[in-house]
Amino acid sequence: MKKHIPNIITLFRILLLPIFIYLVIKEEFIAAAFIFITAGFSDLLDGYLARKWKVISNFGKLADPLADKAIQISAIILLCVFGKLHFVFGIILGIKESLMILGSYLLYKNKIVVYALWFGKIAALAINASITLILLFNPPVLIANLAVGAALLIEIVALALYTKRYFDLKKQAALNGESK
Repeated sequence: MKKHIPNIITLFRILLLPIFIYLVIKEEFIAAAFIFITAGFSDLLDGYLARKWKVISNFGKLADPLADKAIQISAIILLCVFGKLHFVFGIILGIKESLMILGSYLLYKNKIVVYALWFGKIAALAINASITLILLFNPPVLIANLAVGAALLIEIVALALYTKRYFDLKKQAALNGESK
């Protein structure tokens, strides 16, 4: 049973998504922030337990970041819809995450699973902190845009580093004769 707990926590985080969306739509931003923070802590917990118990699974490597990205993208889009952020941030994040998902899919198709690396964790922390700031404190739009803009800049650097990692792994797989 212990080996499934990290994946159960990931599934719990996925179930938090519709609750989060509902609360934001109802403009219950403090409650939405609580759900968002809970999702963030559950992400830390499932990763910690998976590593501690040595029960890292391919499902977790794929579902965990998808759960995180789903709530982040939903938050940014909803904050744009409610006028708390400029819509361009939703577009930038959407493009960046689409590229990340495409890269993960291409690697997975070649039987390569990429786990989160330190720069991805820093980028996730930055975007999560900026979203939490907006939900909890409702800062002026300029401050919200600056916070999310800085976080997205970190996200773009992480995308560049993951892209480099993608091509390094693809090259390594080709050298090992594992490429399709």
